[in-house]
Amino acid sequence: MKSIIIIFIFFVLIMSVNAARPKQVQLYFFDENNCSLNGYLFVDSELSGKTENGIFNLSYDDYRDKFDSDEEINLFGKLGNCSTENLFFDKYWKLSEIQEHYFLGDSTFKFKTFISPHNPSKKEVIGFIQPASVRSELKNIKFNGNALEDLSKINEYLSDKINYTEDWDFNKEENYWQTSQETLKIGQGDCEDYSTLLLSLFLAYNSSLQCYNVIFSSHVTTMCHIGEYYIYYDQEKTALKKEIRYGNIETKQRLRSLKEEYFEHYGINESDKVHYAFNEYRFIEFENDEEFITWQAIISNKKPSIGLFTQLENELAGINITESYVEEPVQSPAELPTLSGFAREYSTVLIVLGLAVLFLIILLVWINFKK
Repeated sequence: MKSIIIIFIFFVLIMSVNAARPKQVQLYFFDENNCSLNGYLFVDSELSGKTENGIFNLSYDDYRDKFDSDEEINLFGKLGNCSTENLFFDKYWKLSEIQEHYFLGDSTFKFKTFISPHNPSKKEVIGFIQPASVRSELKNIKFNGNALEDLSKINEYLSDKINYTEDWDFNKEENYWQTSQETLKIGQGDCEDYSTLLLSLFLAYNSSLQCYNVIFSSHVTTMCHIGEYYIYYDQEKTALKKEIRYGNIETKQRLRSLKEEYFEHYGINESDKVHYAFNEYRFIEFENDEEFITWQAIISNKKPSIGLFTQLENELAGINITESYVEEPVQSPAELPTLSGFAREYSTVLIVLGLAVLFLIILLVWINFKK
C-alpha cells in the first residue's frame, strides 16, 4: 500500500510541475547576417512588449487576447549588435495562426529580415535626425536670439555650404540617405540629405522647436511652426513663411495657400502627394493632402520633453506583461511540438493510464498471491 501511495504522489508532482510551466512560444527576430534585433514589438500598431537578444516570449493568454489570425506585427528599434550604424530599423511581418499545442513545448518561430540602413522606410527615417552629431557646426553662425531670423541664417549658411545633387524619387526602390555627418563631410546631397541635415541643425539650435521634415512624392523639405508663423525652409536660401493664427477659422485655407505658394516657388507639381512628416520624436503618415493640412492646423508650439525611446519605455511600463520577454520576409515554419510539449498536453491522460496500469499490476499480483 505504501508503494502505491508513493507512486501516486510521484505522478501528482509531475503533473504539478507541468502545470506550473508557462504556456508560451518564442518569437525570434534576426537579420540576414544572423544578428538578433532588439526593439519594441507592435501588434496592429499597439505596443505589446520588446525583444531581448532578438527573442520575444509570447504567452498563450496574450496570443489569445491580442493576436488575431494573420496579424501584422512590427518591430521597431535601434540598430546594434552587428552594426556600427547609429540608425533605426522598422520591419513588418504577418504572424500566421499558431496552434495551441506549440505553446506546450519549446517551439520557436523565426522572423528574418534584410536590413538596408541607408534606404529607410517609414519610421526608420527618424534615425537620420541627429542634432548631437552636428551641434559643433553652429559655432560658424552668428545668432541674435530671434528664432525666425536665426533659423533663416542656418538655412542660408547650409545652402552656401551644400551643393545640390539630384537623386530623390519616392517611387524608386533604392534611395540612398546620407547621415548629416556624411553630407557635411562631402559637401553635397539631394533634397532628403539637405533637409535631414537642416532639421538636425535646427534642433541642435533649439531642441524644443516644432519643426518637421515633410516627404512629398518628388521632394523632401523642412517645415516649422513657430509662434504664429508656418515656414517652409529649403535649398537656394528658400524660407517661405506666412503668419497664420493657430485654430483660426481661416487656418486651413491659409495653410493650403502657403503650400501652393511653396509648390509654385520650388517648381513642385501640384499633383505631388504628401506622404509623411517626421522629426526625432514623431512619425506621421498621411492618407491624403487634406490630412496633412489638418495636421498642420493643430500643431501646437509644445513638444515632448523626453526622447522617443524614453516615451516607449514609459508606455511599456504601463503594460501588464506576463513574461519577459513593410517588404515582408517569409516566416520560417515553426518547429514540431517537442516530446515535453506532448507530455504536458496529454499529462492527465498519461497519469490516468499510468494509474490504471499500476492498478491492474497490483490486482494481478494479488490474484496470484491468493492462488
